[in-house]
Formats: sequence, structure tokens, C-alpha cells
Amino acid sequence: MNNEVKVTNIKSLIITFAIILTVITVGTFAWLSYRSKSTAMVLTIGDINDMQITLKPYQLDLELSPVLTYTSLDANEEYVTVTVVNNSTEERYYSLYYDIEEIDNSLTSADFKYTALRTNDNNIITGDFAGANTTDEFYILRETSIPANTTYNYKVYTWLDGTNNPNVANDNFKGEIRAELYGENPPTTPLPTFIRNNGVMDNIASTYVTNSRGIQFNTISSDTNGKGLYIRSGTQNDVYPIYYYRGAVTNNYVYFAGYCWQIIRTTETGGLKLIYYGEKMSNGSCSSSRGFVDTTIGYGSYNANYDSVTDVGYKYGTRYAFADRRSNNLATAYKYGNSVTYANSKYTLVNTITSSGSWANDYNTLDNNHYTCFNTTGTCSSVYYIFYTSQFLADTITLTGGKTIETALAEMLSNSSNATSSTIKTAADNWYAAHLTSYSSYLEDTIWCNDRSISKLAGWNPNGGDTESFLEFSGYKRLTNTYNPIVTCPNKNDSFTVTETTTGNGALTYPIGFVTIDELMLAGMTADATNNTSYISGSYDYWTMTPYDYEAHSYVAVKENSEKIMPDDVRESGTDYVPCISLKNGLIYSGSGTKEDPYTVSLS
Repeated sequence: MNNEVKVTNIKSLIITFAIILTVITVGTFAWLSYRSKSTAMVLTIGDINDMQITLKPYQLDLELSPVLTYTSLDANEEYVTVTVVNNSTEERYYSLYYDIEEIDNSLTSADFKYTALRTNDNNIITGDFAGANTTDEFYILRETSIPANTTYNYKVYTWLDGTNNPNVANDNFKGEIRAELYGENPPTTPLPTFIRNNGVMDNIASTYVTNSRGIQFNTISSDTNGKGLYIRSGTQNDVYPIYYYRGAVTNNYVYFAGYCWQIIRTTETGGLKLIYYGEKMSNGSCSSSRGFVDTTIGYGSYNANYDSVTDVGYKYGTRYAFADRRSNNLATAYKYGNSVTYANSKYTLVNTITSSGSWANDYNTLDNNHYTCFNTTGTCSSVYYIFYTSQFLADTITLTGGKTIETALAEMLSNSSNATSSTIKTAADNWYAAHLTSYSSYLEDTIWCNDRSISKLAGWNPNGGDTESFLEFSGYKRLTNTYNPIVTCPNKNDSFTVTETTTGNGALTYPIGFVTIDELMLAGMTADATNNTSYISGSYDYWTMTPYDYEAHSYVAVKENSEKIMPDDVRESGTDYVPCISLKNGLIYSGSGTKEDPYTVSLS
């Protein structure tokens, strides 16, 4: 058996190990089979700068049966006890992880879970083994701090959630729970203490979440559906899990660069993403409520034009503007094609049908025949693509030079879509240049997501595309159908950064952007119900960066004064600009985070 202890030694320290070995037997309890409590191996790691961790038992050999909650395991003490002792006079850091020896495939799912309960204060971290592999070092806690002269006590449960009746008969898990101790500092600069020590997993019941499956994002935040600081499920084993604030919180205010901000969430690099909240008031506090004029930097349209799918872009490229042809001009027996060929500067329709001569009879029969020359020959130098119809009109874009609808969509939304700045981006850039350039060294080059991926092509699909419905973007689907907010950006082309080009597009001038649909959902907003208690609520409309749909006009999501997430025409000139920035990881903060005493960034 491997008795190595993984220790991270930041400085030259004397490290000793105390390992108590006893005979290993298997004790079978009501739900699980652990190594017997009375005879289990006890592992003690220390001493690194007066710090010590003891785990009992730390070796697991589980035969799983489902339970409805990890607390079902308490009666038979089916958990690992972890004691973390910091006898030094300074803050220290540690991590806990599973060293996986064996895990059957069916257990690498969201149903197989762990829960680390810190019994000192009932702080709970729950995650799952989705994506785990044999030989993994699968982290439960990363770079967690412990104050000077403090002892933390944990119960670590490994359990199978029976809510969904998982079929895992005869499946096995073997491994060990291990620890890393650090010297005076962890290997990476940690998140601020007020973030990293306080988050609760969002996929379990907790103090302000009554549903056993965690927060329900189709329902607004409340005292029963989320209020506080949460860890986004699926990121808990990342180097920097995503923490986010939700609901009626009052401790996420930051004072930076002469302005008040509110923390939305952390980033994948450990930064703090903030949303603008205006200048400090004369009494030194932040504004009394979001919605005052001074909690925006101005107002205006998202883009000057609205008649192209292109216009949902934070930056955009080739524009194909729509045109409509009224039914009184569509009575002729025109030909409509399933596709086109192009030769000698001419389009020719392929697999054609001929209309009856009555648009009222034909408008809803074109789902497989979107191309037309609006003539009776079926050839033309430029071809029309019909993406929407009603009994009164046909909405089209015009294609030339041999381009097809697939080419046009790529040019509008991907291949060359970052050439021109939108109106909203220009406004943000101008404000940044006037107010934040001297603070750039404190800001990270994180991703600002303008997710232009499409969830429903509708009439833009040439093969079976419904011409009586509208194109919908993926953010719209997450908001109204799957209720699953994301913290990543699906496409590199839509991942706006300044110079970072590994995961970002490098298309920005300054590291500033706007909130997304997903971040509003995390904060407690929905499309269906009024929510005037979330910290991100306010009695005015403001833009997000997330495209909504295209109905011959481009729509981007906004947070409306009805306290819902709704679409707005990108030309709407009365919608507010509320920008976001992201502070770098590793900055030092003071204050309590309230309006009266916001966190203040040390700029020394």
C-alpha cells in the first residue's frame, strides 16, 4: 500500500510525518462499506510551520447504496473525520483531495457526490465525481485558509444521491482522502478571504435553499431559492471555482478607482467581476439603491442598426440587412428552390417548386424552398433567401457572388464578425479611457462573452427551416428552456479579450464589458417573474452582452425595470449602460463589503 503523503513545501522547512498503521478490515454499515472506524488507518501530516492535519479513516473502499442526503450516513459514522490545526500566529493554507484508485464508469456522474461539512460553523462544500478518472487527484478544497491559532473540524462524506434512482448495482469506488499543507503561502495567490471561505455549493439544499437539488434557476432568488454566496456546480474542482452572489445580499460592495461596484462573481483565473454602481455619496457610502441615474454611465442604443443578425454583435463584420416584400407583390407564380448553384455570375435554383400564384396559400409551404429569384425562370445574378413569412409578407436577405445562407451566417456571426465596434462598446471604451486607464494594472484580461451561438435556426435553416418562427440564440434557450446559466463562453470568436488569445479573441481595446444573461440568472433574475429584491435589480433598463433573438430586427437581452430579463430592440436609445470590469486575483481588500463600508482595494 502506498503510504506517501503529498506535501507542498513552499519554503525550506523541516517536515515530519506521523502515520499510525493498524490492521485494515472491512466493516459493513447500512449504506456504505468503509474501512472499519475502529481499526482504520489514521494519517497525520505535519509539522509545517506549526500546522497539522489528521484524517481518520482516510482509506475508502465503498460499496454504494443510494441515500437521499449525506446526513443519512451520520448514524453509523460513515464519514472521514478531518482535523486541521494551525498553531502558528499567522494564517496558513491547505487542500483536501481524493487520490482515486478505482472508480467505475457509472459513478463518474452528478449522482455520486462528496460533502465536506466544517462542523465549527456548518460551512458545507458539496460536489460530484462527474468527469473523475482513476489515478485522479480530485480536489474537495483548494488552497483553503485557516486563521492563526485555530482548529477546523470536518466530516467528509462520500455518497450516492438516490433522488434520480441511479442504477449503479455492484459498482465500486476505492481511494484515499489526502491533504496538502503549505508554508506561509499557497502555490497560487488565493481569492480574498471573504470569497474563498464562505461559498456554498448551489446544487444542494442549504440555509437559504430548500430544494434538495439546489437552486432552481427558473425561479427568482429568495430566502428559499438562494440568498448569499454560492459555488457554481461543475466548477468546484477547478483551480479557481466560480463563486457568485445571489439574491438580497448586502455585503458585495467594492470601492475602486473612485467608484462603487458590486461583485457579481469570480472568474476562472480567480479575479472578481464587478458591475458598476456609481460614485460614493457625500456621506461616504454607496448609493442607496440601484436605479438612480448615477448608477449608470449613460444610456443609448446597443447598435445603430437593427435590421441584420449582425447587429447583436459587440463587434461585428459583414452586414446582410433584411428587406420585406409585401404580399401584393408576391401573387405571381414564382419559382422557389431548395438550394442553388452558381456559374458565370448567375444563380440557378435547384429542386424548385412553383407557387400557385396566391401568396396566402403558399407562404407557409416554403420550409424546404427558401431560395428564390422572384421570377418565373429560376435564374438571377443575385438571389433572395426567405427566412420569415406571414400571409402579408416575405422577409429576405440578398446573396451575391455565389454565397449561400451558410456563408452569410458565418460572415455575420463568426468568420469575420469582429471588425466594427458596436455603439455600446464605443460608449464603454470612451468611459474607460476617461476614468480607468490609470488603474489598468489592477484589472485582468478576462473574457467578456457575447454568445452568438444559435439554438434555433428557424427559417435560416434551408432544409426544413420553419419560416413562421424566429431565430433564437443560445442565451435565450438557457433563460427560457434549460434554465442552466453558464460561466464559460461557447465560442472563441465571441470571447472578447484585449490581448489574451488562447481562449479569447483579442478584439478589445480595453478590459471592460457588460453583464450576461447567465450572470443575471445567477444573481436571481428570470424572464417570468418580477424580482425587486436581488442586489442586481433596479428600476431601469440596462443592456446585457447576450443576444436574444432575431425577428427581422435584432434583439439583445436587457434587465428591464419590471425586474425581469427581457429582449430589447438594439436600436432602443433609452436603455442604460452599466459596465463591468474584473479585478485581478491577489489584490488586498479591507472593509466589510456593505454600502456603508465597502471593500476597498489596496493600491499600494
